[in-house]
Amino acid sequence: MSERPSTRVVSQTRTTRRGLVLALVVCAVATSACSKTHRYESAVQIVRKDIVEKDDNGAPLQVDYEVEWDACPGDQFQVIRGGKAFAECTAKLAVGDMVPVYVTHFWDERGFYRWDIERMGDCWRPIEPDSPGSYEKGQECRDVKNQGFTTGFTCSRKPFRQLVTRCPWMARE
Repeated sequence: MSERPSTRVVSQTRTTRRGLVLALVVCAVATSACSKTHRYESAVQIVRKDIVEKDDNGAPLQVDYEVEWDACPGDQFQVIRGGKAFAECTAKLAVGDMVPVYVTHFWDERGFYRWDIERMGDCWRPIEPDSPGSYEKGQECRDVKNQGFTTGFTCSRKPFRQLVTRCPWMARE
């Protein structure tokens, strides 16, 4: 005569499995919700390209690209500096080219979020948080009117709601 497992053992096994599955789901959600690094895809237009440093043979050792975020409202520019491998890989890119980019948005140890371009076209570049050659500049300008006449303009450099809605990597908070 074969013995059937008791109902207590079966229910404990089910409870243990449910608890394990629930714990895994909670850990996965908590990990993804609390991640301070996010990656985005976008496109930029190259507006300036400068070889910063060359070796004795004239091969680039460092290159700067100034790019404009056409998809983002206002005037949003970023300058990125890359080393020798990045300079060699991006040699085919020219001023005026629209290039796909991967953007990394991450928490800076100084107490705010920042972003940087991790890949331009098919060329990867390591992010150097303290690189003196890489920086971003952005602003939204509007006309100032007095009695129906334009008398000047004013610009805001703080990321505004419409910008962060369309280009979330530019959020600082």
